[in-house]
Amino acid sequence: MPVPLWVRALQRADRVAWYAYHGYEVLREELLFAYLPSSERAAVIQHAYEAQDAYLPGGATFERGLFSWEKSLLAREEVPKSGRVLLAAAGGGRELEALGERGYEVCAFEPNPVLRRGAEEVASRFGARVYDGLFSDLSTAVRDEGPLASLRAQSPYALVVLGWGSITHVLEDEERIALLESVRALAPTAPVIVSFFLRPERNEGAPIAKTERLRKALRGAFARMGGRNHGVPEGLAYEAGGGFVYAFTESEVQSMAHRAGYAVRYFCEAPFPHALFVPHA
Repeated sequence: MPVPLWVRALQRADRVAWYAYHGYEVLREELLFAYLPSSERAAVIQHAYEAQDAYLPGGATFERGLFSWEKSLLAREEVPKSGRVLLAAAGGGRELEALGERGYEVCAFEPNPVLRRGAEEVASRFGARVYDGLFSDLSTAVRDEGPLASLRAQSPYALVVLGWGSITHVLEDEERIALLESVRALAPTAPVIVSFFLRPERNEGAPIAKTERLRKALRGAFARMGGRNHGVPEGLAYEAGGGFVYAFTESEVQSMAHRAGYAVRYFCEAPFPHALFVPHA
């Protein structure tokens, strides 16, 4: 039976709309890479999360509680079932509430003032405290300095949790290694729960996609117009809901852990990419 002409027209319109939207995504990213200084990317990330009401108490994401993969990680034999937990990038307090309900003593920090107020509301129910601090402040905390200096005095930690997907907003490789090394210094025996965006390993023989050809053309054009988009890491991207993100390959996750003194005890791609790091002996 022949497909009606109007149905074929709708199908063609779908394809045109798909290519148009993805073309816009590439254009948006390349404009940001070319003309926004890399030093200002963190502020863009912060601003994006100020509008994320779903992460606050009462919001849809918060009320879902722990995801199935988070529950599975907490149930693993490598993860202590009691003790003090360092919760980094606590967001609106979703993980904090779940950890508190399980009897953990939680020390948390969150840099975003909007999300931190939500986490503080949760912390008040468990006698916990949420500090105002960035991932980068952990390196000074190791020296008993900076806004997170109190975290060192509260060790030892039985477990470290990097809030849902938070390491994907640490955009530079050396910053990620410094973060994990600081975590290792503050909690030398604790396993670390990490979740992140993931991208496939590059297949050198694969054909170049249309979007990549568009990206290359835009990058060249913006460079000729004074853009500073040279040397953008392959995994760096921008998403409307969270600002700048970095998507790892599995080999990058393995390398990152090893360089910071950890072994990847468990790695899983779905339903959200996550891993369990354990300190090397």
